[in-house]
Amino acid sequence: MKKTILFAFALLFLANHFSFGKIDTTSFRFKEVVILALRYPEKLLEVPLSISYLTSKDFAGYRALGIDEPLTRIPGVLVQTRSGSSDIRISVRGFGSRGAGDRSNSGTVRGLRFLLDGIPQTEPDGRTSLDFFDIDFVEQIEVLRSNASALWGNAAGAVLSFTTVPSSNKPSASFSKSVGSWGLDKNVLKLRTNLGNDGVIYLNSLYGKFDGWRENSNSEKFLFNFGIKTPIGSPKTSSDEAFPPTTLQLNINLAKNLFYIPGALTKPVYDSLPESANPVYLKNKERRNNRLAQISVTLNHNFDGNNSITGQGFLTSKYLQRSERGTFRDFNRYFIGSSVYYQNKTQFGKVDNIVLLGFDQTLQDGAILFYNLDSNANRSNQLRTDKKEGASTFGAFLQYEIIWQKFSFLVGARYDVVNYSSQDFLNFTFTEEKKFSRLIPKFGITYRLLDNLSIFGNVGGGIEVPAGNETDPPPGEDTLHQINPLLDPIISTTYELGLKSFAEFQSPLKGIEFELSGYYISTKKELVPYREGRFYFSAGKTSRIGFETGLRATFAYGITLSGNFTYLVGKFNDYKVDSSFYDKTKIGIYADFKDNKIPGVPNYFYNVALLIPFYLNFEFSLNGVGKYFADDANRIDVPAYNILNFRTWFDKIYINRKLQISLAFSVNNVLNTKYIGSVFLNPIYEKGTNLPYYIEPGLPRNLVFTIGLKY
Repeated sequence: MKKTILFAFALLFLANHFSFGKIDTTSFRFKEVVILALRYPEKLLEVPLSISYLTSKDFAGYRALGIDEPLTRIPGVLVQTRSGSSDIRISVRGFGSRGAGDRSNSGTVRGLRFLLDGIPQTEPDGRTSLDFFDIDFVEQIEVLRSNASALWGNAAGAVLSFTTVPSSNKPSASFSKSVGSWGLDKNVLKLRTNLGNDGVIYLNSLYGKFDGWRENSNSEKFLFNFGIKTPIGSPKTSSDEAFPPTTLQLNINLAKNLFYIPGALTKPVYDSLPESANPVYLKNKERRNNRLAQISVTLNHNFDGNNSITGQGFLTSKYLQRSERGTFRDFNRYFIGSSVYYQNKTQFGKVDNIVLLGFDQTLQDGAILFYNLDSNANRSNQLRTDKKEGASTFGAFLQYEIIWQKFSFLVGARYDVVNYSSQDFLNFTFTEEKKFSRLIPKFGITYRLLDNLSIFGNVGGGIEVPAGNETDPPPGEDTLHQINPLLDPIISTTYELGLKSFAEFQSPLKGIEFELSGYYISTKKELVPYREGRFYFSAGKTSRIGFETGLRATFAYGITLSGNFTYLVGKFNDYKVDSSFYDKTKIGIYADFKDNKIPGVPNYFYNVALLIPFYLNFEFSLNGVGKYFADDANRIDVPAYNILNFRTWFDKIYINRKLQISLAFSVNNVLNTKYIGSVFLNPIYEKGTNLPYYIEPGLPRNLVFTIGLKY
């Protein structure tokens, strides 16, 4: 803790030095960008929350099979690739950490809220499929790392917002092709043109495949993204400020994502044959074949310069097929949602007031059919399960912000309701429902110490309901319920303090950005897994304390040094496993995991990058993850690792005034380090040897070459 305090004071001293140093030519840069995660634009230095962002210029030369590479640049965000394709593991401040294991759905993230062009992609139960996401389409990424449940409701331990709307409406067409190790082949086409003076219409499409470096880890993906954003009507003027009365945004997304899952290995197999697959996963050809289509519309209407209303609606159709845990599974789902919120800005003397009031709702429902696998791991004619599962959310929220001189005060609350329903047509004649509800408060304050330096603090609540695959009743013991009646939502409380600074200079140091956040998070009613995750109780309590810092310094000639560091200690404050529920011979016998570390949460992780632009752009980066445990009992430890990466690229090579070429080359894991990339948490054990299947090996050294044409 002493080191943490000293480090914070050191950063504050540096910021103060850069701000008040005797450089008369200093100019301060105020960041005001449209933060979709906040639902309205706000100056970053006035927001009492931890927010980071990246733009498309940061993505050049990435391997780009998943969204993990750019997110490593953001403090507090842990991203790990699971098998080398688009299936990745993401957690923020420990939220989302439990969503990995033999009985957790691959290809999804939980506990975190994802937005694509402002449209929620997170399902009502808190899980997010990443099928629609690709960084080659993304113009900007914004990450709200502070708990945002008071604004977004269930499973908003953090909000990750991805924007595909082009930053310019100048007509252009581009095509890029990437080839790399193990048959990596990715092709991206992007088109855009103007729609009137201020509107834009754009189309993105890609086809990519990967042969896989492990057995049963190949993948293939097709993605299509079409969008329109345009003002409607003539601009109006209020207080000498012109604004469009109405803005329309339309998005259509299509995806087909097929990926095979190699599964986890035991330690002896990892040591000798890391490229092999789990024998059960290989035999069953464990895989996901997801086909999705989504249409969404957003309308923003400005009554004047101070009053506006925004309405959104979306419809998603999903056809999902899986070979999973010895069964072939068909899912036909529809996912719909809408949101309406009103914003008012008023000024009383020198006090600015901003009121945000609204509601949103989502619903997902559909049929689920489970079949036995045939001899080729395809669907047989033997139907095992015929179910209908649904989940819905409704939330109403109110947020009030006051900006007075150097202070900014924010207070808000949301009432959230999550409802599950289940109907098993083979075993039950009734539909069972279960409702979770919670009032979630938030309070924050910001003080501008200097024109370019602010300090902030916030206190807020959070809610996360058990995901759909965590709601099954105890198998064999409970034959009366379709939804486990013993489950409650996970309740969290976050306390946070932080610093932010942005500045530009006319000196060898051209610009500096830094942020520092410290937090304490307490949770209760954490899920306790029983019988290798076959069912859960709401019984645990945890605490997490940590700090995270990010720094970006730009020097003469464009040389840039950037980095982030996260330190986090998460432990169970109360955790007793009472197995007497399903084994009466164990009455009075407990496994007590109090003071154990939370599994899947490293004690530190970091990223450091040095960019040297000299004809070509050269970048060296180092990613590191500290040790952690793979199980609640803390018997399975996962060692730390450090990975060196390199990339180089030409931004633009002009053939003529209209045609240009771009080139990029990257080497990931330059030193060919052998490491555990991710793990199955609370894993199952191999029969006979009693060794845990928990290791997902990290990618060895791999190369990627990209060539692009732009007109």
